[in-house]
Amino acid sequence: MFGKIIFLAAALPVFLAHAQGSFTTWSPPGPGDVRSPCPAMNSLANHGFLPHDGKGITVPDVITALDTALNMGADFATAIGTAGLLSVQGNLLATSFNLDDLNEHNFPIEHDGSLSRADYYASPNHDDYSFNQTIFNQFLSFFTSPQTSIPVAAAAKYARVKYEEEHDPHFSYSAQHFVLSYGETALYLSTLGDPVEGIADVEWVRVFFEEERLPYREGWRRGSVQTNLASLVVMIERLMLANEEVLPEGLEVTAQTVGIAFGGYDPVTGVLAHVVG
Repeated sequence: MFGKIIFLAAALPVFLAHAQGSFTTWSPPGPGDVRSPCPAMNSLANHGFLPHDGKGITVPDVITALDTALNMGADFATAIGTAGLLSVQGNLLATSFNLDDLNEHNFPIEHDGSLSRADYYASPNHDDYSFNQTIFNQFLSFFTSPQTSIPVAAAAKYARVKYEEEHDPHFSYSAQHFVLSYGETALYLSTLGDPVEGIADVEWVRVFFEEERLPYREGWRRGSVQTNLASLVVMIERLMLANEEVLPEGLEVTAQTVGIAFGGYDPVTGVLAHVVG
């Protein structure tokens, strides 16, 4: 029942989307522009697939941008867009959101053990949304070959979790965070590589995270195979198998639970993650 909440926005008319975007045109945020903890959403804004100022983003904007730029399905994009609406503080009826609405700790998509951001409590200024070169270098150091692979990507992701578990006394790794943690790895492998084997040039991964830019001039192209909730489930399962990590109690990795987790809900209880902190 609770899963239906996330996907109601799929009925919104896609023609409301207004940003155009270009793979070859890119500019970083300027004065007054806002960005999020998510390098993908930031990259889409930097390329103009989302509003460059990062403001007034609607669910149809997200659906169109993720499809046009990254060949991502409307099922996943709707979950992300709806999570954005839920992140608008003090307005349960919001119809648009700003990228910096996503900066809140542990909701809806920010989480500890990020591949490129500091933990909220581990950062002196609680900056869990800005790119952190030291942390990203820790992650990137696992890739000693020119291309990514599922086993190496899984090990790099799990190392970030284990490091923060040991160093951050407030480290949080709920069922939702478990899905988000594996999900973000599945996402970059799928969209920069492909949804089946997850093979991408490591240089593309570096550009994507460090510069928040689609690595078009380095040779990357929008994939021909769509990334959606079903394909993400398969990729997440392969990553988990590589790490031999045990699922949190009560969690099943399905298209519904992955969509629910990215939509800001606990995938086991169905409770809005913000409610339980």
